[in-house]
Amino acid sequence: MTTKKNDFGFITITDKDIIAKLKNVGAWVIEEEELKLPLLEAAYFAEKGVLKENFDELMKRLKKEDKLAEEKYAILKYLRNNGYITRVSLDTTEFFRVYQKGFRPGEDRTKYVLKVIPKDWHPKMDEIREALEFSGNIRKELVFAYLDQKKINFIKMARTSFD
Repeated sequence: MTTKKNDFGFITITDKDIIAKLKNVGAWVIEEEELKLPLLEAAYFAEKGVLKENFDELMKRLKKEDKLAEEKYAILKYLRNNGYITRVSLDTTEFFRVYQKGFRPGEDRTKYVLKVIPKDWHPKMDEIREALEFSGNIRKELVFAYLDQKKINFIKMARTSFD
């Protein structure tokens, strides 16, 4: 069996050739003889023809679970197509981990944590503070991204002090 569905937002891949391909492009986590791939990343690799999964079915599942699925997919696709290894964070599915261009996971650390937001987002200070604390705790730069009429906008935030 090449893949099997997982109820926790992942698919599990058992085909060693596909695992090797996905590992080479910085895809998810290998556990024993299997590779667990989040649905969002699986949709990307299905659209690219690396996986035999049905792209539309994966997106349908994603949209059921996440109202920002289309935006997240567009941003993941944009970054990956432009040479950035981008993965769903291990800590929370709310963030992506974006690696420095030209590096794979294991070769270098994550450079950014990226949170996809709706274009009409009106954050409360607590939301921004929580995102900054999360990025600060793992010592990564924080980026918000949103899609506005097919254009992706990135906002980099940082905490500072004047001590």
